[in-house]
Amino acid sequence: MCQTGLNIADYKLAVHQLAEYSRLLKSNADQWARLAESAHEHDLSNKLQEAGAKAAEVTALFESAMEELRYHSHVHISDA
Repeated sequence: MCQTGLNIADYKLAVHQLAEYSRLLKSNADQWARLAESAHEHDLSNKLQEAGAKAAEVTALFESAMEELRYHSHVHISDA
C-alpha cells in the first residue's frame, strides 16, 4: 500500500473483475435478445440489444481505466 492508502494491485484486480462482469452481462443480454426475437418479442429484443450495447460501452470504459492503472506511477507525498 502506498502512503495515501491507494493499493494499485487491488484496484487492478477490482477493475479487471468489473470488466469481466460487464462482458458477461453483454453476452447474457445478447443471448436473451436472440431468444426474445425468436419468440417474436421485438420490443423486448430491442431493449435487450440496447442493454448489451451499453454493457459493451461499460466494458470499454473499464478497459480504459485498466490502461490508466497499468501505467500508473504514484507521486509519493514527502514528509517535509
